[in-house]
Amino acid sequence: MKNEDYIPKNINDVAAVERLKHLPFELVKEDVSTLLEWLQDGHWGVAEGIAEYLIPHVNEITQELVFVLNTDDGMWKYCIIYILIARSKDKLDPDLIKALSRIAEHPSRIEAEDAVDEAAKDIITNKVLCG
Repeated sequence: MKNEDYIPKNINDVAAVERLKHLPFELVKEDVSTLLEWLQDGHWGVAEGIAEYLIPHVNEITQELVFVLNTDDGMWKYCIIYILIARSKDKLDPDLIKALSRIAEHPSRIEAEDAVDEAAKDIITNKVLCG
C-alpha cells in the first residue's frame, strides 16, 4: 500500500513532514528521490524536517544522492551537502565519497560558481565522514 501523505504538497507543508517523521524508513524508501527534491532550497519550510529524517539513512540513499550530485543544479547540490550529507554521523559510502571528491577536485563551472566545490572539500577533509 503506497501512502504519500508524507510527501509535501508545497514548500510550507510541514504537516506532511510531521507525518513523515513517524514512519519507518522502509515505508518511505521508494520515495526518497521525491523527498530529496524538497531539499533544493534549504530555506523552504519543509527542508529541515526532511533532512533530519534522512540524515540517519545517508548511506542507504547513496544512489539517490549521487544522482543529485551529478545534476547541473548547484544550489540543490550545495543544500544536499550541507543540510544532509555533512550532518551524517557515519563514515560515508565509498560511492558518495567518490562523487564528492570529483566535485572537490574537478568542479564544473556551475559547481565553482555556487561554491559546491568548497562544500565538497569540507566533507572530504572531515575525518569522521571520509577517514
